[in-house]
Amino acid sequence: MEQIRTYSCLFLLVLMFSCGKSSDKNTLFQLLPSKRTGIDFINRITTSDSVNLLTYEYLYNGGGVGVGHFNKDSLPDLIFTSNMEESKIYLNKGNLRFEDITHTSNINTTDNWCTGVSVIDINGDGLDDIYISVGGMGNEDNFPNSLYINQGDATFVESAKEYGLDDKGESIQSIFFDYDRDGDLDMYLLTGGGFENSAIMVRPMVTNGTYRNTDRLYRNDYNKALGHPVYTNVSREAGINFEGFGLGVSVIDANNDTWPDIYVSNDYLSRDLLYINTKDGSFSEEASTYFGHTSHFSMGNDVADINNDGLMDVITLDMLPEQHKRRKLMSGSHSYDMFQMAKKFGYGHQYMRNMVHYNNGNGTFSEIGQLLGIDRTDWSWAPLITDFNNDGNNDIFITNGYGKDITDLDFVKFRQSGAKTFSDPEEIRRSVLDCLVVRPTIEMSNYIFENKGQLNFQKKANDWGLNQKSISNGACYADLDLDGDLELVVNNIDQPAFIYKNNTRELYKNSNYIHISLVGNNFNSQAIGAEVTLYYGCESQKKILQSSRGFQSSVEKDLHFGLGETSQIDSVEIIWPNGDISMQSNVSANQHIEIKHAEVELVEVAKIDKWEPIFAVDSLVAFDHVERDFSDYNIQSLLNHGFSNQGPGLAVGDINADGLQDVFVGGSYGFASTIFVQQKSGGFEKKEIPDSQLYEDLGALFFDANGDGLQDLYVVSGGSERYKGHQAYQDRLYLNDPNNVGTFVKGDLPINNESTSTVAGGDFDSDGDIDLFIGGRVVPGHYPEAPTSYLLENRNGQFVDVTQEVAPSIKNIGMVSSAVWTDFDDDSHLDLVLVGEFMPITIFKGDGLKLKNITAQTSLAETNGLWNSIVAEDFDNDGDIDFVVGNIGLNSALKGTAEHPLRLDYADFDANGFIDPILSVYEEGEYYPLTSLDELTKQLPQLKKHILHYRSYAKSTTKDIMDFLGSQGHSTLESKMMQSSFIQNNGDKGFSVFPLPIEAQFAPVYGILAEDLNFDGLLDLILVGNSYNTEVVYGRYDASIGAVLMNKGGTSFELVDPTLSGFKALGDSKSMVRLDSYNGQSLVLVGKNNGSLDNFSIADSEKQKKIDFQNGERTAEVFLNNGKKRKEENLMGAGYLSQTSNSIIASSVVDSIQFYDVNKKLVRTEIPIKK
Repeated sequence: MEQIRTYSCLFLLVLMFSCGKSSDKNTLFQLLPSKRTGIDFINRITTSDSVNLLTYEYLYNGGGVGVGHFNKDSLPDLIFTSNMEESKIYLNKGNLRFEDITHTSNINTTDNWCTGVSVIDINGDGLDDIYISVGGMGNEDNFPNSLYINQGDATFVESAKEYGLDDKGESIQSIFFDYDRDGDLDMYLLTGGGFENSAIMVRPMVTNGTYRNTDRLYRNDYNKALGHPVYTNVSREAGINFEGFGLGVSVIDANNDTWPDIYVSNDYLSRDLLYINTKDGSFSEEASTYFGHTSHFSMGNDVADINNDGLMDVITLDMLPEQHKRRKLMSGSHSYDMFQMAKKFGYGHQYMRNMVHYNNGNGTFSEIGQLLGIDRTDWSWAPLITDFNNDGNNDIFITNGYGKDITDLDFVKFRQSGAKTFSDPEEIRRSVLDCLVVRPTIEMSNYIFENKGQLNFQKKANDWGLNQKSISNGACYADLDLDGDLELVVNNIDQPAFIYKNNTRELYKNSNYIHISLVGNNFNSQAIGAEVTLYYGCESQKKILQSSRGFQSSVEKDLHFGLGETSQIDSVEIIWPNGDISMQSNVSANQHIEIKHAEVELVEVAKIDKWEPIFAVDSLVAFDHVERDFSDYNIQSLLNHGFSNQGPGLAVGDINADGLQDVFVGGSYGFASTIFVQQKSGGFEKKEIPDSQLYEDLGALFFDANGDGLQDLYVVSGGSERYKGHQAYQDRLYLNDPNNVGTFVKGDLPINNESTSTVAGGDFDSDGDIDLFIGGRVVPGHYPEAPTSYLLENRNGQFVDVTQEVAPSIKNIGMVSSAVWTDFDDDSHLDLVLVGEFMPITIFKGDGLKLKNITAQTSLAETNGLWNSIVAEDFDNDGDIDFVVGNIGLNSALKGTAEHPLRLDYADFDANGFIDPILSVYEEGEYYPLTSLDELTKQLPQLKKHILHYRSYAKSTTKDIMDFLGSQGHSTLESKMMQSSFIQNNGDKGFSVFPLPIEAQFAPVYGILAEDLNFDGLLDLILVGNSYNTEVVYGRYDASIGAVLMNKGGTSFELVDPTLSGFKALGDSKSMVRLDSYNGQSLVLVGKNNGSLDNFSIADSEKQKKIDFQNGERTAEVFLNNGKKRKEENLMGAGYLSQTSNSIIASSVVDSIQFYDVNKKLVRTEIPIKK
């Protein structure tokens, strides 16, 4: 895509005119014709030999629109900026009729290429002034910005130089805010100049402020002699030093310290920026700390609360099309190695799609645009987040379109090859311009998404009357007719501006609202930066007053809240820009109210007792997991994800029989695995396992292998860095030396050089010792062929492969990622439950001798998913074992349902000895390959003779591709479920599947722990995840920060607010265990790939008794004081590459615990706490 934008900078000419479709009064929005409104503004672009994309790359970025009160009445007025003609200003005469006063207003921009517009009271006189950003072609002296000071009678005086704001940096847009909190409005300026240094090809990012395309920060310094502010450029000393091609800017308090920070969305290779306010007049750029990834070609952005949790979220736009054909026409070659180089040069992780950064409230953001379904809106410009239908939820409006379709790769390749036929640069230029004459425009309907609550957004452009095709850029909203709903105003290229009347109040009875106008003090007369929160019943809404939003535009500064059926607001809380707090009580809906800072009664916020979070960060076990640089994609370029970065595994045991729990942490190839031995004095002693650096260690298990009463260690060898069958895939058994307890000698295992992943221990034959299941994960170079899994029977300390005799179908059951031994049907025989990639939740029922796959006879037969992990516990306290399973989640380009599964077709199509996997998704009624033509033909060059053009590939279904390949012998896998889920055991009635809460679907779930965190007798959930080893188009999964889900009983789990849980597991989190420390404190350890081990202590856990399973005990019944009982099992391996503590935490709600042997014979009874 970077290549596309390089060439797109060279193309364009004439624009087609489109009348579009009209909407009517029965839709939520009604497009009003120009004759009705009096607004005849058109942003015309006229191309020529001297004005085209060869001479100006931002030719079709369009203009903005601003809302203000220019003549002291209550009606919002409008100003539109024009690129090549005059900008226009319109007075609102009422009833959605406007008067063009451009020529009498003294606003004259005829000779300027105007871009963004900010409407702001810059001098504190209570009147709206206008600041216009100027860009365009030529020498930078041609671009001074304009400031028009309102004279109070709808006339203006240009005063940019007098105010110090005649910046000449080819500006895009400004945003006014009080960054130093001194009571006046400072200004941040997006600066787009310097295309000659455009970071299109990868090079070190410039961060010293020397490039022209570095934004500016202007401080407001009041000049007493002039009687108004004069602005000072303080960019360099304030730390605004990072280059970029900014197209969007917003103010957000990203770290919740009450000081305004700055988010900048940048085009081209330059990455988005987050300037954190350091409270001393300067900023620190910290985007990579707060955001896992960003849009690649970032356009406009907006900041608002999308789920009414009181936290501000961020949306940025890009250019990924929704339509399959257009996506394939613009999707070219993608180099994994070039992506890695860009990361090293400081450009971060960027992917071409819209992003929604969900604010977690604890200094982190989770990007969930794909989960919300708003990631693909084509070449997009302005996002606006507000409540358009007055239901109390903020909707999302997005403009899009472009003057010429220059992303069509057939056209790009044609121009590349055509240019080679000319040697004269002028001939090449002329050839480009001639070809562009016939290129079509990208005209399409704008998007709007209705917010249905609970992070559920639905496309509504057609239903709501926004189905007119256009090339739309800047946009704003305002209640233009003062009827209690928000109109939309859109600036279009070569087409009249759109004025959409909002019919919400006419169409819907339950569409109450409140419209709040704030009056500030001194030089912030409009209270910019104020926070307003409404409280009503159990609900609340929060908005922050900021004018500049979206793209090159300014919205109405009055705050509009939709209320749905609510007619009375309990209270309106205002946090004024200086930190003062006021409160209005019992406010009636359906009115416009004005609140003046100078007249309100200030209140003090009651101090809230400090909440002790469930978890506290600890540091007892210090370990850094390190991976070598290795690319799975150099072997199988069509992989969606790699297998060389799956660890580390964690296992808890007691290697020296001192009663203290120790922990194994797996190392990667080239780095040693380590056992941390707990000391009675506190802390841990570190012991590296000799020669373990020769292996990629994944799953591990402590257990008594030879019946001597000491814990031995089994370690799984996996990964994909060596060829199939390499000896480094051999698992190892370490026997605890009885002559030197706590040290190990190698034991014997059957030779099995398979890349495996997980180990689970259980006595499936009930002979009193622990047998093992080893799960095969991948055949290196042959994904997704089923690897070998196997059963090892323990015969007096010797392990024998009995797969063929006991369970032959296990051998090639699939790509297993997790396994657990459990007696799910309570018949005293251990069963084996497996999950894996493209596998159903698979059950092998045991009878004491053999294991039989009964999945097809259960209600889990159609649960094929991309499963990562499983735990088995009695979550509903009904005496049988349920499951929680970790899946890829819903925040992904990989979509699959029971009706239309995700498909993976594979074979060695080119007969080169390696498998070629082709992943397909269902869209527009067909299955299409997910990958681009360039990537597909790089792996399978024989397709080039069948598919000559990108346009042909865009029409080719997966079946067509299979036919081209002549692949009658290919195999297909499917994934029908993507959600991490709770599986309830209904006994004889089978199983029921319940998706976990939406927050658990943000990213793949790997580590899972079941613990009673609030000591109520119900097992709660701790989840960790993410996946960083992915292909580079759709990118890595990084939205998980860890999640704590409280068990509400039955089948319901509820997220604990991260600020209250204290649990924050960032990074590529994989395994997770509980470990009991010497002082009774329970620790949660999280193993992270290529990262440091996380340590968390559980609050009050030291006050709870821990009771361990003893040798020979298989199950326990936990009797609760509410009359219920919970079944517990002595599990050896569960979750993801994890073996957690086998102790039961017995809180005050536990009356007693009874332990049973394999034959259900009562062994002992424990009374944890005397009543």
